[in-house]
Amino acid sequence: MRIRVALLFALGSMLLAAPGLAADLPAIKQRGHLIAATSGNLPPVTFLNERNELVGYDIEVAEFIAKHLGVRLDLVRLDWKGILPGLQTGRFDVVFSNVNITPERKEIFDYSIPYSRSAVVVVAKGNVTDIKGPNDLKGRTVGAISGGMDGEIPAKAIEKEHGAFKSFKGYAGYAEMFADMEIGRIEAAVAPDTAAANFIKDKPGVARIVGKPYVVRYVGVPMQKPAPELKQKIDEAIRAMRKEGLLDRWAKRYFGLDKFSDQLIDRVP
Repeated sequence: MRIRVALLFALGSMLLAAPGLAADLPAIKQRGHLIAATSGNLPPVTFLNERNELVGYDIEVAEFIAKHLGVRLDLVRLDWKGILPGLQTGRFDVVFSNVNITPERKEIFDYSIPYSRSAVVVVAKGNVTDIKGPNDLKGRTVGAISGGMDGEIPAKAIEKEHGAFKSFKGYAGYAEMFADMEIGRIEAAVAPDTAAANFIKDKPGVARIVGKPYVVRYVGVPMQKPAPELKQKIDEAIRAMRKEGLLDRWAKRYFGLDKFSDQLIDRVP
């Protein structure tokens, strides 16, 4: 059963007024519900369908994990820039929003084993034929998700390595970014291949993925430190999803990718 966005906004307001709710597994089970944050603006991992319900690869994962924990799932929808600070201050227990695992973030949060991966690629507008990879973005109008480890941060690294962009625009979500690409406000974007493939499938000819991935990172469930029992149970759920073939099924449905789980590993890199 999907959670409607109206409920999410109401719950989000309540949580933002009451920090410090994040807890380890015993407290979550006593409470009876897992409080999780997502942007709802990163198709195909988390987005609103035509009935204003949250769906996507990460939402499937979230629902399975909550069921495995034996609790209700309460999803809080908010802009990406507020998600990790909110987790750090305890406004929710976990995050399901394509959160890359990085050494810097591991200093702050505990992570589950990977349930997804993010290959950062350059996406060029369909009629811009002379962008063939990251080294061709110098002097171009480029977009990416603001603050994202698979968006603005690698985009800025590309700019430093290959030369200054003509301009850079940060976005809250992929829908706005790819809409701007479609009408020509940006010539290229730095994004995960999963999001790019989803857009290209829906809008053939508007854009294309060019060159090899700039970087590949793993995606896990971040939680406050220390939460050893919660991490153990979430890791158990992820292994169960892999064993049952659910990650591959959802990857095929949302990403159009086969044997997705073969690209994952049982350790945090």
